[in-house]
Amino acid sequence: MMQFHSKISLLLLLCLMHFCIEAKGTEHEDEPLVTLDMRQAPVQKVLTEITRQTGVTFSYESSLIKHLPAVDITMTDKPLSYCLRILFQKLPVEYIQTGKYIILKKKQKTVVISGFVRDKASSESLIGASIYDAESHRGTTSNADGFFSLTLKAGNNVCLNISYVGYDSFQQSFTQLEQDTLLPILLSSHQQLAEVIITSQYTASSSVHTSGMGHTRLNKNLIRQTPVLFGESDIIKTLQTLPGVSAGMAGLAGMHVRGGNGDDNLYMIEGNPLYQINHVGGLFSAFNAEAVKDVEFFKSAFPARYGGRLSSVVDIHTKDGNMKEYHGSAMLGLTSGSLNLEGPVVKDRTSFNFALRRSWIDALSAPAIAIWNSTRDKGDTEIVARYAFTDMNFKLNHQFNDRSRGYVGVYWGNDFLKGGEKRDGNNGYESRNTGKLRWGNIMAFTGWSYVFSNRLFGNVNAAFTHYSSTLKGDYYQGTETSYVSQESSTRNRINDFSLRASFDFRPSTSHQLRFGAHYIYHRFHPVDEKFHFANGLTAQTRQSDNTILPAHELGIYMEEDWKINQKIRLNAGIHIGLYTIDCKTYTSLEPRLASRLLISPQLSLKASYTRMSQYVHQLNESYINLPTDTWMPVSRKLKPMQSDQIALGAYYTTYNQTYSFSIEGYYKWMKHLIDYKDNYQFLPPSTHWEDKLTQGKGRSYGIELIARKEKGKITGWAGYTLSWNDRQFTEINKGRRFPAKFDNRHKFNIVVNWKVRSKVELTGSWTYMTGNRITVSFENYQVISPQYTGHYLPMPGNSLTPPYMSSNGLDYYTERNNFQLPAYHRLDLGINIYRPKKKERMGIWNISIYNVYSYMAPVSIRKGWWYGENCFHTLGVIPIIPSVSYTYKF
Repeated sequence: MMQFHSKISLLLLLCLMHFCIEAKGTEHEDEPLVTLDMRQAPVQKVLTEITRQTGVTFSYESSLIKHLPAVDITMTDKPLSYCLRILFQKLPVEYIQTGKYIILKKKQKTVVISGFVRDKASSESLIGASIYDAESHRGTTSNADGFFSLTLKAGNNVCLNISYVGYDSFQQSFTQLEQDTLLPILLSSHQQLAEVIITSQYTASSSVHTSGMGHTRLNKNLIRQTPVLFGESDIIKTLQTLPGVSAGMAGLAGMHVRGGNGDDNLYMIEGNPLYQINHVGGLFSAFNAEAVKDVEFFKSAFPARYGGRLSSVVDIHTKDGNMKEYHGSAMLGLTSGSLNLEGPVVKDRTSFNFALRRSWIDALSAPAIAIWNSTRDKGDTEIVARYAFTDMNFKLNHQFNDRSRGYVGVYWGNDFLKGGEKRDGNNGYESRNTGKLRWGNIMAFTGWSYVFSNRLFGNVNAAFTHYSSTLKGDYYQGTETSYVSQESSTRNRINDFSLRASFDFRPSTSHQLRFGAHYIYHRFHPVDEKFHFANGLTAQTRQSDNTILPAHELGIYMEEDWKINQKIRLNAGIHIGLYTIDCKTYTSLEPRLASRLLISPQLSLKASYTRMSQYVHQLNESYINLPTDTWMPVSRKLKPMQSDQIALGAYYTTYNQTYSFSIEGYYKWMKHLIDYKDNYQFLPPSTHWEDKLTQGKGRSYGIELIARKEKGKITGWAGYTLSWNDRQFTEINKGRRFPAKFDNRHKFNIVVNWKVRSKVELTGSWTYMTGNRITVSFENYQVISPQYTGHYLPMPGNSLTPPYMSSNGLDYYTERNNFQLPAYHRLDLGINIYRPKKKERMGIWNISIYNVYSYMAPVSIRKGWWYGENCFHTLGVIPIIPSVSYTYKF
């Protein structure tokens, strides 16, 4: 099977490069071939030999080549254009070929225009801004720090046009530019609300001209304008509206991308990974939209700088803070509120950004619970319940000079859930049965970025990340002298210490080279269990070994974005990973390749191949990614998971860039996937966690289409996904292939934003998705043993199969994920009303309706009875939920 996959990989790679080679080859079909083998030969002699073999005529001034050094050149049957490129690439000579004539002239000196693109009002760096020279038709984009570098020929006129979505464009002209120029760019945001349009910042033009595939950039406006549950702006739920992204369970902030699992996604803040990204078990994501500046999402053609997960990358950049003025916002919603503050510590030098969000579900529910409990008589059961979540972002940014910047920051996210019951009786009798669950992340990071030259930019980042999930149980019954008490706790922790260095080198407008490395020291505490039992007479305490698994992870990468010519563009890279744990070292060699063939300025074809590896995984026992699910590293027995993905696509945009269309087809195969064995719950309690797991393979393939309207009063997109997703494990389902839990064959999304007036906008989103897969028992069987004392004992000659739904029967499962739930569909509507105030202040009302027609799609199924008849009961969640929120910006 491995040999088969190797052959498939080779075949797909050949297909990937075919159109590039073919396109390149068409340029050489009519070219004469050249064969040379010359050592320390004068350039004039080489030109004479080329003329003899090809018949071309060289035109030049004799002084041009008189003092050129002798050259060594060897080739056999190479096209003339290739020969000329090799000959002159290191000489101060450039050439222009016109038919049979080749004109030689002195190579022009180049100049570099570099700088940072920032918001004029706040000095916030702008990511992905377009910098374009109308004279030479060359351009580039700003990186994650707003830095850009554009190499042009010296002595020419330059007309720069800098643009960014939601901002006024900026133009700068130079006459016969002769020297390198450092150019700070300050863009002004649109002043009128009518000019604010919904767009992903990943414009139609860039999607056609870049080599990237499966890439989307979100800005804060788009995130805010997508209607979601309780009116809370949510990054993850906005991404769920894209083709190829499944929410998993309806209404939750999970992500399953192109057949992957929930733990296959790499979530990063300022380049550092997080483990737990949900609040309320998935109703909200842990990312506060008010603290976010920019989000990049990748689902294929992953750049070599990313690694560690199989299915997607969500790279989040937070706000630096306003360096000129103090600003802020406060949001009040039905379930939570948030506060955001930013401003200068030292004007034009140091700034801060602080964002805090906290739920008040506990504050709203506490009075109702207290009233309920007050109505109970002594001896009756009282309810114990509380839930709250909090997240905080803080970033301090300092500008040392025009070339140097430093920053420090903190992210903290925490959830607390308590539930159960208690009862107070007579004569000092007391009983309680409660559980507590706490989970979250803490991250502290610091970094420094520096412009080493007009072409080289670097960033160094260090971080500490702590993840913890703790479940506690408390049971007590009796009096002070006669009682039974039981306490238990289970804890899963991860501590990461990381160091990253990345560099961005732009030697010319045709080449962009990125390279860097990262090191992470992991400390895993997979299972830390404690148990205490007492009954007034005796006490017993049991505690696990609290095993600590240290691990070392090293990643090195290099990638180049190469514009070969006007039609062909290539992004090629390599990511090398090393992971050491328990004296075992795993290595991974991950090639990355993406290519683009430009058919016309509005149409391009693309192809990509990517390999990804993953060294940590989350063990799920349900369809929801719960905080009780344990994060585990690879081990000596469990190998790293690995995926290979091939993708082909076509991209088109209209001439005025109002509409854009794309279609992508992909095939992804995965190996060393991890899941629980069949019937693992019946293994002895002493069974090691590794022995409960098994590894297998999976595959996912499909087609994704999306149509966007980028400009105008009505904007939005419609996307469709047709996909297949399955798994195969030796110790699951008797080794037979079975559909994955989220094998959603069809998925359709429509997102619309209508700017009715300058102060009113309507938003709408409709989702349709084929139902998830679950495992259902359609039969029962009876266990017969000498100890059996039930009411049903078959007589000799009768069937051992009990009557259907016998209360003493055990469920019999024919195969894994054998039942598909009904399709899920939902309509969400919202309205944003903008109320401008004095001194540039703003009030924003958001009114939204989640699940407008209240279709509660089934999320599970169980056996039951209905008026004495056997039946199955379905469970639907999240009905229609109206919400309102108010945001005040100052």
